[in-house]
Amino acid sequence: MRLTVRSGLPARKDGVWLREALGESALFDPSAERVHLVNHSALAIWNLCDGETTPEEMIEAIVHISDLPSEVVAEDVGRILREFDDAGLIVWQEG
Repeated sequence: MRLTVRSGLPARKDGVWLREALGESALFDPSAERVHLVNHSALAIWNLCDGETTPEEMIEAIVHISDLPSEVVAEDVGRILREFDDAGLIVWQEG
């Protein structure tokens, strides 16, 4: 399975915080003064952006707990990581 994301380990950008209330989750980036609503899938991937977990390991973990096909999970992980990257919510560390 081939992911089209940057190489390295995705990590949450310092200063971005998560707020969960009334069944909704939002990421707030104070440096950009932007709020990003995230669904359950994006929240799971956000929590795995610890600077130690590769995108491939994220896929394996989600496949394991969800029983979804790896191709479907790989597409979701790649898309969500690209969205986080485009929004400046994550940084990529060397592995």
